[in-house]
Amino acid sequence: MHQTFHKKERLKSKVVLGELISHGNSVKKHPFVLIWKKVEEEQEFPIRIAFSVSKKRFPLAVDRNLMKRRITELYRKNKQEWYSRLSERYVGLLVYTSHKKIKSNNLEPKLISIFDRFIEDVKKVD
Repeated sequence: MHQTFHKKERLKSKVVLGELISHGNSVKKHPFVLIWKKVEEEQEFPIRIAFSVSKKRFPLAVDRNLMKRRITELYRKNKQEWYSRLSERYVGLLVYTSHKKIKSNNLEPKLISIFDRFIEDVKKVD
C-alpha cells in the first residue's frame, strides 16, 4: 500500500459527522481527542477520517491550516500499521485541542499513542 491519503479516506458527509459527534465514542490523549464510530456500510478503507482544529484556539486560518497539514501528513505516514490492525470499518474525527503549535517531530508520538488507544478500545468493544 502506498503512503497516500486518498479523497475516499476523508470523512466529508455532514450527516455522518453529525451522527458521529452525537453518538460516537471518544478517546482522549493530550493534545488530541478522537471521536469514532463503527459503521456497517462498505467502504474501501478501514477508517474514514476528518481532522479539526478549533477556530477558538487558533483564530488565524493560516495557523489552523498549518496544524491540519501537519496532522494529516503524520496520519498519512503512519496509517498502514493502524489499518493492518483493524478488522472492521470505522469513521473518525480527530480534534486537535492544544493552544500551541507543536512541531511535527513532537506531535508524531502523541498521534501514534492516541491511535494505539483507539485500537485497544475497539478490541475491547468487539
